[in-house]
Parts: sequence; structure tokens; C-alpha cells
Amino acid sequence: MKKILLLIILVGIGYFGYNYLKKEEIIKDSPKKFIYADILDNAISEVKIEKFTIYGKHMNVLGTLPQEKGDYTLVFKNEKEELPIKTIIDNNVFKTNQYINEGINLEKLNIGNYLLMLKEKTNNTYYTLVNDTEYHNNEYYTITKNNKNNLITFNEEEYNNKKYFLIKCEETKLPENIYDIIIDPGHGGIDTGAGNGKYHESKFTLDYSKALYDALTEEGLKVKLTRESDVSIDHYGEGSRTGIPYETKAKLMLSIHLNSSNSTKQRGVEIYKAYNDNNVFAKILADNLVSEVGTIYSNNPQNKVENGIYMRVYSSSDIANTRSEAIQKGYEPYTIDDTTTYYYFIRETGGINTKAFSDGRNPQYKANPYRDYNQGVEAYLCELAYISQGEDLKLILNKKDSFVKALKESILNYIDKEDINNNS
Repeated sequence: MKKILLLIILVGIGYFGYNYLKKEEIIKDSPKKFIYADILDNAISEVKIEKFTIYGKHMNVLGTLPQEKGDYTLVFKNEKEELPIKTIIDNNVFKTNQYINEGINLEKLNIGNYLLMLKEKTNNTYYTLVNDTEYHNNEYYTITKNNKNNLITFNEEEYNNKKYFLIKCEETKLPENIYDIIIDPGHGGIDTGAGNGKYHESKFTLDYSKALYDALTEEGLKVKLTRESDVSIDHYGEGSRTGIPYETKAKLMLSIHLNSSNSTKQRGVEIYKAYNDNNVFAKILADNLVSEVGTIYSNNPQNKVENGIYMRVYSSSDIANTRSEAIQKGYEPYTIDDTTTYYYFIRETGGINTKAFSDGRNPQYKANPYRDYNQGVEAYLCELAYISQGEDLKLILNKKDSFVKALKESILNYIDKEDINNNS
């Protein structure tokens, strides 16, 4: 009896074991369901992205809404979660930013894959987005934190004849030629910049920039100087002042300068920004310099936006002069207006974000080969003090550590601060 019972048990085990293994084999051999199948099968139609840019650490898109009326917003969506994106609806257009240095903060994107989609909130319906711009090969490396970086890629893919926009964020080792921050010591070589007796701007800017490089490197950031000795460097082209930011995919660039004036009363800090910049980081720089160094906001009224913040664009006389020069030299005048940033260092490092235009038609300058890029660095020209003014010169000579500390703390704030127009 015991033998029969044992035999029945063994046969049962064998039967169920065989069926279990068979089931596992069937599951193993059956094709896996595409991870985004449910999302994409239920999405309505494709909506075109008509503008796609990255400026500093912010990505931005713009497009036309579907014909159907509704309450629309952009979202990051995958099989696990949905993240809202602050979206501006302007008439029939959706966009993610008002100013060039705000929008979707890529530094805040967690590791994972995300579909970028347009959502109609009333009916809970989704539209896939298609990158209809000429820009399709962008890469973004996050700023170094705790010796770690992420690589973000932007991919146009297709499923069941339906195109969609996929953003991938994965941890990576930072390539040798990629940097976080660029520091540009103004002038150099035969171009000594402003002066006061035996003191020359180019010497101070190099000394200050090297000290700032050391301070930021100690914080774990990967920093590059545009020049490391008293030499002149080109404005445009490979390895130039405007070329290095693109080549290194840096997020932030500060050009260090000293000011000069015929007036002995003119002094103080001036931070120059791009047109259509929201003033946020420029204000952080100016406020920190005044607080840490004990200097003042510049008393120069020309091109002033607010305390310590300046923006120079082409004036009507500037435009007339450039047109006259072009006619004299025999080339077609550039198309510029009163929204075009004047200082080449700021304008030409932001690509289409800052309306870079130098294409080499002016024989005085090389072409900027990156002028049509949709990805650029967020750049500021920092006039730390007036070398021509006695009180400011004393600060330049005696307060280097304070100047450097203020700049370093501002950059650390740039990296870690909650953005005023964040992803949510």
C-alpha cells in the first residue's frame, strides 16, 4: 500500500513538474511585449515639435497645439510614472520657456527612459511628439556631482508606424573632452585690455581665473580655462573663445574682465547677460560679489537693467555703423536688430538661442562654425571692478580671495538651486 501511494505521489510530481516547465518554456519563447505598447497604442496622433533647443542646463520645445480645444500640458511618461512639465500655452502654441535660460531643467531628470508627450487633461488623452526640427543628435552631460554624471540623449523612434520622442537618461563616466564649467580670462597676449599705470587687465583676469579654477576643481567640478598663460586666442574656430564651449558641451561660462572709464567716479560690479535672459543668475553673481567683496553695484547708468545687471544690445547707431562697414568692405550686411546681443562672447556661444550670426562674411573675423547649433552654453561677462578707479583698484589688489569666493559660491548656487521654472 505504501509503495502504491509513493508511486502516485511521484507520478503527480512528475506531471505537474512537466507542465510547469512546459509553461515556463512557452513564456520564455513567446515574444516580449514592447514596454511602451499600451501608452503608444492609446495615444492619438503625432504633434510636431517645431523648435528644440538646449541652453545651459535647460531644454526647451515649442509646437502648435492640435485643432481640438482642450486643457493641454507636456509630460514625461513611462510605464511607471508620469511627470508634469511646466507648459506655457500662448494662443495655439505650446512652449516650455519664456526666457532662454529657463524651461525643462535637465539636471533634475532622474535616470530612466521617458516619452515626451502632450496631454489633454480634461479627457486624459495623449499625443506623441515628433521632432520636426533639423536637430537630431544632441547629447547632454549633467554637471558633475559626487564624482557622477548622467548622459541624456534625445531620440526619435517608431512603433507600429507611430513616431515618438524618447529621452534616455543613464549614468555615465564623463568623457575626457567634456567639461562642466568654462572660465575665460579676458584679453591676453598683446591684447592687455584696460590699464592703470603698471597694472594691466589681462594679468589680473588670468590670475583670478586660475584661482577660481582651483576653487571649483576642489569642489569636484570639471573646469576648463580658455587660456592658461598670457597669450592671445582666437575669437572663432576650433579651440577659440567661442569654440571651446561647444566642443566641451559645458553648461556655464564666465568671462572675467575689469572695466575702465574716463570718469574717476565710475566704479563697481557689472554683470552682462544675453538678451532674453531672465536675470536670475546675473543677480546671484552681482549680489554675491557686492556682499562678499564689500564693493558696490556699478553706478554706470548705460545699459543697466537693474542693480549690477547689464545688457547691451545693438543700438540704432550700432546697426548703422555695421551696415556702413559692410558696404565699405563689400559684403552683405548682417541681419541684426535691437534684440541682438552686442558682446560676441555672450552672443556667439549660445547658437540659435542667442542669435549667433558671425559667418565669416566680415573679413576681419573668422566664421563661427557653431553659430547654427541649437545647443549652447549659458554665458556671462563679469566686469568685476574698474581698474581705472582708485577704490576699485585697491579691491582688485587686496581682495582676490573674496572675488573668487563670491564667483565660486555663485556657480555652486547655479548647480544646486531650485529653478524658478522647473519641470514640475
